[in-house]
Amino acid sequence: MIYNTNEKQREYFYSMLSEEEKKLFHYMPTVSDLLDFSVKNYSDLPAISNGKVTYTYKELNERVALRRGLLNSLGLSKGDKVAVYSPNTLDAMELYLAIVTSGFVSVMLPVQLNKEQLSGMCKKFDVKVLFYDNVLTENAKSVNIQSYSASCTGTKKVPAAELTKDTICSICLTGGTTGTPKGAVLTHGAIMRGAFNGCFISNGVLYQKYILLLPLSHIFGLVKSFLSVLYTGGLVYECRDIKQGFGLIPVYKPTTLVLVPGMAEIILNLTKIKGKEFSKSIKTLVTGAAPVPQKLMAELNDLGICVLAGYGLTESANLSAGNKDVMKYPDSMGMIYPEQQYKTVNGELLLKGDNIMLGYYNDEESTKAAFDDDGWLKTGDLAEFDENGFIRIIGRIKNLIILPNGENVSPEELEELFMKSPHIKACLVKEATLNGRAVIGIEILPEPNSVKDMSENEIQDFFKQIVSNINSTLPSYKQTSKITLRKEDFKRTNAMKIART
Repeated sequence: MIYNTNEKQREYFYSMLSEEEKKLFHYMPTVSDLLDFSVKNYSDLPAISNGKVTYTYKELNERVALRRGLLNSLGLSKGDKVAVYSPNTLDAMELYLAIVTSGFVSVMLPVQLNKEQLSGMCKKFDVKVLFYDNVLTENAKSVNIQSYSASCTGTKKVPAAELTKDTICSICLTGGTTGTPKGAVLTHGAIMRGAFNGCFISNGVLYQKYILLLPLSHIFGLVKSFLSVLYTGGLVYECRDIKQGFGLIPVYKPTTLVLVPGMAEIILNLTKIKGKEFSKSIKTLVTGAAPVPQKLMAELNDLGICVLAGYGLTESANLSAGNKDVMKYPDSMGMIYPEQQYKTVNGELLLKGDNIMLGYYNDEESTKAAFDDDGWLKTGDLAEFDENGFIRIIGRIKNLIILPNGENVSPEELEELFMKSPHIKACLVKEATLNGRAVIGIEILPEPNSVKDMSENEIQDFFKQIVSNINSTLPSYKQTSKITLRKEDFKRTNAMKIART
């Protein structure tokens, strides 16, 4: 069965907006259109800032035009790849806008890359010019291509190139948790569909203040935490590193933050330590990239912070589904955004729409594997929909545990059950061996306050009982047979998800 987003879903999202917002917001096909729109509607409002210098939307547009002047003097051809190797600075934000509105293709690179990795990425994506932050000069200079400081700008303002929604805009890196990251090729139309979807926030979206915590090399950071902000007349503060960003919360007083659940937990813990004044300004946390534990949602809600969950992929330009009712539907990623088609095949979610990537750059084999014969993007996620159209992500197909009896078990589905316990801080379900046979095992990181007065034996017995209680609610093939308790946190990915390998 193929589903098109319908009036029910449109109403679900548009009901989040005020009448003013409904009149103002509309889908725009290119980033150039977005800049024109923001200058027209927010000209004298603050757009970007580093805490010392703040530029209005009009000034931002003029600065981007000067950077286009520099780009157009470098002998590049339309469609050439230009990389930015920088933290989330004012320079990086301006460069991204200048690159893509000049008709070139942006490649935003993680600052964690070393010399060899940087060189490999530039070669893999045919980068012609590299802009780098001054703290990364040594690594950048080791790459044998044209390179310039990110602070460089032109002396002449150059208008945007002629663009359409089908013009290639960005090569965005996938997570790369199991190997070398691939590059999803996204058009202006795809990026802008994601940015438009990011306008749907139920707690008020116009004129909010953000700190750009997630890197611009991360699709969630680029689209929702930057471009959607420009769509909505917001002010976004630069963030050179995440630790610095957390410390700036009581200084900049953001009203909305875009982050992954692990970062939301850090904000909660800092609030407990420093007091409610620390996070008092925050009205909304928009989260994605991993499920949000219900107990985390509840504690943030008690602080007056609304948590909004979302679902998306790099390959779908970030935002494919959103949930404005996380307290009512805590297990759901919400509804599919308008203007998409979706279906499930053998439990796997497949998507179509103008937000979907063209393919992986110079990787025909991976591109072919990512789509079915009819052009549907295979997300790799197991999903189910309830009678109201709310989506629930059960887990990743590649993570399925296939037991000797042929049963398939999603570890994420079981982890979600265990994480409802207030005594479990983190957990990982995986295949294990017990008495020479394959079984389901779990590693548990206890909540420190739950076990602080217990002996080792008491802790073991305590969690055996928790596991036994959960097992009693499950069919026999899903029950956990082996328990390992941890004293240290799990190894984490850059998105702060538990690394499974």
